[in-house]
Amino acid sequence: MKKIDKLVIKSFVGPFLLTFLVVVFILLTQYMLKYFDDFVGKGLGAEVFAELLFYFSINMTPVALPLAVLLSSLMTFGNLGEHFELTAIKGAGISLTRALRPLFFLVCLISVIAYLSNNFLVPRANLKAYSLLYDIKQKKPALDIREGVFYGGIPNFEIKINHKFPDGETIKEVIIYDHTEGLGNRNVILADSGRMYTIQNDRYLMLELFKGNRYSETTKLLAGSNQGGGNAQFVRNNFDTTKMIFDLASFDLQRTKEEYFASHRRMQTMEQLATSIDSMQYEKVAIKYDAFAGSTNFYNYHLRYDSLMPEGLEERIVVADVVIDSVDSVENIRQGGLLSMESSAIKAGNLKRQRQEIQESLEEVGTTKKKYEVTEIDTALLTKIENEITESEQASVVSKALNQSRTIKNTLQINAQKLKRLEREIRKNTYESHKKITQAMSCLIMFLIGAPLGSIIKRGGLGVPVLISVCFFIAFYVVTEMSRKWAEELVMSAELAVWLPNIVLLPFGIIFLIQARLDARLLESDFYRVIIDRLAIQLKKVRQKPAV
Repeated sequence: MKKIDKLVIKSFVGPFLLTFLVVVFILLTQYMLKYFDDFVGKGLGAEVFAELLFYFSINMTPVALPLAVLLSSLMTFGNLGEHFELTAIKGAGISLTRALRPLFFLVCLISVIAYLSNNFLVPRANLKAYSLLYDIKQKKPALDIREGVFYGGIPNFEIKINHKFPDGETIKEVIIYDHTEGLGNRNVILADSGRMYTIQNDRYLMLELFKGNRYSETTKLLAGSNQGGGNAQFVRNNFDTTKMIFDLASFDLQRTKEEYFASHRRMQTMEQLATSIDSMQYEKVAIKYDAFAGSTNFYNYHLRYDSLMPEGLEERIVVADVVIDSVDSVENIRQGGLLSMESSAIKAGNLKRQRQEIQESLEEVGTTKKKYEVTEIDTALLTKIENEITESEQASVVSKALNQSRTIKNTLQINAQKLKRLEREIRKNTYESHKKITQAMSCLIMFLIGAPLGSIIKRGGLGVPVLISVCFFIAFYVVTEMSRKWAEELVMSAELAVWLPNIVLLPFGIIFLIQARLDARLLESDFYRVIIDRLAIQLKKVRQKPAV
């Protein structure tokens, strides 16, 4: 490695690490503020917060890496230009592209690492982070019994304390409703004073009550009675001192199994997403297959000689043929997974019959494209039948046709909604799969923007580079969100939507690279002043030119 390469890489690595950590911290802070209300008052330990921040820090890396590359490359070549080191490099006969080459290979390595992280590390971190976040949201607030308010956080008990002394333990005028029997407010404890504290590492709450009464209402069964209807008895017990222990296990953080969250697209790798997409595509074909198989029941007159076969149905028929011939029972078919979308209640013989009917219908579609023509005899017969039909029979026929039309409409609407929902899920999974690649490629595009632009502006530090980086990052973020919405609303294909931000920003990188090689002064006022003066001179000549 030559000295020039070491100089450029050394100038890049320091700002890159610094800006990467700063960007991750800013993004993490902004993201965690959304869940601030879910953390307050729940008594979470420092280890829980540390675990959550660590996982979400990994979650922020796909967004932080492109911005860090953009900002650090701007700062690196801005500093080299500001201190005339870039001028010295060019004076030594080394072109700008040669000076960019070591950083280009380094950014390529960063892009590969970003792809591997997006595909393997980030999904695992998302699974850990969002499962932990869900458990935190479900956790009860920490024990906080306030003065003059009934507290029901402890299961089967309602506690009210009218006065709490500054020491935090001494209490006065205590009321406790015991609902452990599930019979309402039949057991009540009143105490003049007491002490409240936790024992065994805050695992249990101890209440020592002084000078109080216990009131309870019980029902005594009548003689010979097996059910309710007995006499009510009221019991009162006095005590000078008593102790009550409450289990605080319900306040612990209960961890949910991570398998419950593993099916979400953010927790899956590209291979798993491809499997999910394939399953949903098969489900779409299954819906079309069911609609096609039952279409003759609704359109028994219209589809007698003509029908439309949904796309992909021939493949499904072939698969069904092969599986039915090779497997003896439908239960084995279902366990084999090849026809998992079929109901397990369908028998093999019925499936064979349906397949045979569909094949016969397809043969009629390909060979007999005929239209039903009414002959003169049929016309006379129809006229005779119409004259014999009474008004009540006509009303019955119309009502039956109307009900059948409504049934057809509802069935089509339900199938259309299912297909639209599946198509949206397919678009989302496709977008998420391609995003793992595009986010890695955006590091290269940000480098192509930042490095030439830094050599043009010749400004280092955190002033102008930060401003320009934020502008490009906002543009990148806006285009990303717009394209994602378009993909989810079925306006644009998922592949084009996920690549659109890179497609939009790539021309800027190429233009800046060309201008940097030509030593253009795009961000200097003199550059635009000269252009304006030239345009003014040309406009003046046009005005002074005599008309012919």
